[in-house]
Amino acid sequence: NSICKVTVKEAEHGEPLQPGVVLVAPGGKHLRIIRKKTFEVVADIVDGNEGKHIYKPSVDILMLSATEAFPGRTLGVILTGMGNDGLKGMEMIKKNNGKTLAQDKETCVVYGMPKVVVEAGIADKVIPVEEIAGEIVNSV
Repeated sequence: NSICKVTVKEAEHGEPLQPGVVLVAPGGKHLRIIRKKTFEVVADIVDGNEGKHIYKPSVDILMLSATEAFPGRTLGVILTGMGNDGLKGMEMIKKNNGKTLAQDKETCVVYGMPKVVVEAGIADKVIPVEEIAGEIVNSV
């Protein structure tokens, strides 16, 4: 929190989403975004052992739920990491007219997750990690 202009914290089950607050999934658990009938949008923490997802927390679970909660208004960002987690989520964001960003190969420690998104042709922009924050700000 001391190096950025927003609050970053571990998500709590049922916690409302708020402007200026970044929620991070608890270790070993999945984070979903749920829009309630009251239109309130909250964090939903799910046990990491549920489902067939090998990655815990799963980027796909978060992105797919965000796309359901905010159809057509979702920005997906995929950063350095191993495997293909995030590909299905980014595909759904793109399919629903959201925007997709991927970290470039040169600034990745591991060019796995961004690579599968780029190779699938679903990244609107492929940019260095240093430019991602600015691109997010310009997109919202």
